[in-house]
Amino acid sequence: MAHYFSMLQKIRYFQPNQNSKRIEVHFGKDFYLHAIVQGIGTLWMNFNFNIYSFMKNMEVPVLMYHQFVSEVDKNSKIKTFITARHFELQLKILKMLGYTTTTFRDLQKIGLENRFKKKYIILTVDDGYSNNYEYMFPLLSKYNMKAVIYLVTGLDHNRWDMANHGEQKLPMMSKAHVKELIKSELIEIGSHTITHANLPTVSHEDQVQEIAGSKEFLEKTYGIKVTSFAYPYGQLNEAVKEVVKDAGYTSAVSANSGTGKFEDDLFEIRRSGINKDGIISFLVKISQPYTSYKGTQWKKQFVRL
Repeated sequence: MAHYFSMLQKIRYFQPNQNSKRIEVHFGKDFYLHAIVQGIGTLWMNFNFNIYSFMKNMEVPVLMYHQFVSEVDKNSKIKTFITARHFELQLKILKMLGYTTTTFRDLQKIGLENRFKKKYIILTVDDGYSNNYEYMFPLLSKYNMKAVIYLVTGLDHNRWDMANHGEQKLPMMSKAHVKELIKSELIEIGSHTITHANLPTVSHEDQVQEIAGSKEFLEKTYGIKVTSFAYPYGQLNEAVKEVVKDAGYTSAVSANSGTGKFEDDLFEIRRSGINKDGIISFLVKISQPYTSYKGTQWKKQFVRL
């Protein structure tokens, strides 16, 4: 046990974009990433099951990504990105720890009551940037892993971030790119409205147009059935939720709201944002009790990660 705590003390200082090779160099030629991850994973999972399992807080982890880049953008103000190298490291960790990536569509097929028969995890990606196709999709293909991408259907760039945060202009994926993602069967396509609207602040008529209109566009354009929705900015209220239900969706994801339990509310599924997380933070966020734990009122008693 002392050995693991010593290892934790060292790894906590690693920057997010450090890859397995640099970790190997730091710890010595014979101490590989696999051993590091397995050691921390075992320690954390033992802690989870000993402390939290009796509280029945288990749930399929749902992660939230946005942009994938080759290098860190030091000029970005919102920093909702992850480097391709860092993302690949995370995929390797998921493989090492025995996770199976799935989608909301696939969970519906097997039945939500069967979601604990494997060690499932859901990777979600908001907005639909072209860098998703350039950096994320090749890595998912390489490791045969799945994700859900929520598309903003009416814009060809990130107009909302440029207006609100002064971010640089970033293009969205083309229709050809989206079609290729769908053809791969690794990606579920969901809706993220037409204009990335802050839904609680617009009229009911605009809510209907943004929510139902984006679904209709995706289904007609790509010949698919769209059943999952993501609230822009993670902002919602009960009226917005009702519009989502009426539009024919079967699930919707938030950001920092919701209890974290699917059976509590499939239209406010809490997600854990992944941006500049180090190894330990990532391991915590992919643990099954974490999302439910974040949704409870007693979370303030613990370190916020």
